[in-house]
Amino acid sequence: MKAIHELTGKRALSNGLTILSGAHGCGKTIFSQQYVYEILQSGGKVLWITTEELPSTLREGMKAFGWDITHFEDQNKFMIYDSVSPARLGFSENIGQGMLGLDPTSMLIVITEQLRGPDGGMRVEENFHIVLDSVSRLLLACDPKVVIDFVSCLNSRMENAKVKGFATVSEEVHEEKLLNSLIFSSSGTIRFRVKEENERRVRQFRVETMHGRAHDETWKNYEITNLGLDISI
Repeated sequence: MKAIHELTGKRALSNGLTILSGAHGCGKTIFSQQYVYEILQSGGKVLWITTEELPSTLREGMKAFGWDITHFEDQNKFMIYDSVSPARLGFSENIGQGMLGLDPTSMLIVITEQLRGPDGGMRVEENFHIVLDSVSRLLLACDPKVVIDFVSCLNSRMENAKVKGFATVSEEVHEEKLLNSLIFSSSGTIRFRVKEENERRVRQFRVETMHGRAHDETWKNYEITNLGLDISI
């Protein structure tokens, strides 16, 4: 959160969906986990839609970095909606909690219900965040045009509700035209890359687009440590 705060003129992410784009394994999911854990610690609420990792894998992965979400789940502050295990295991690990199919239309309906306030209108809750990890699984499993429409609609509803969030995408498995459509349908883009320098792997990210918001576009180095991402600002 501190890094994003510095890179967006001491403000924050734009309302809506910010695309986290980069090669598989570059740290997009870890970045999301670390960010939302800090949101939870500050009193916020998170809805995490997993299309690639089993809920148990997500919990164990976060706990390995020291981000134990057990009590946040108990308080209904961290909600996992599972789109993975019904397809892989034939049942959901989240029975009695949240379960979704790999269907953008049903996802939009369920997420929209979470965005509604007690009066039926769109909530105005500054510290509510949504994570979709990842949209790549949807693009590979569904009609890409339907997925783009889903992202566009979700982004608009999140903007209207003043809710922020991330959708991760593995850019090496999609055509550039499709990625550009995804970025066009969102509120911003944070791009990750890994390059070789002097026989050493260097990880970098930058805030590439942020609609309606001044931001620092320079590449920033980061390392993945036992405590999460260590970002050089």
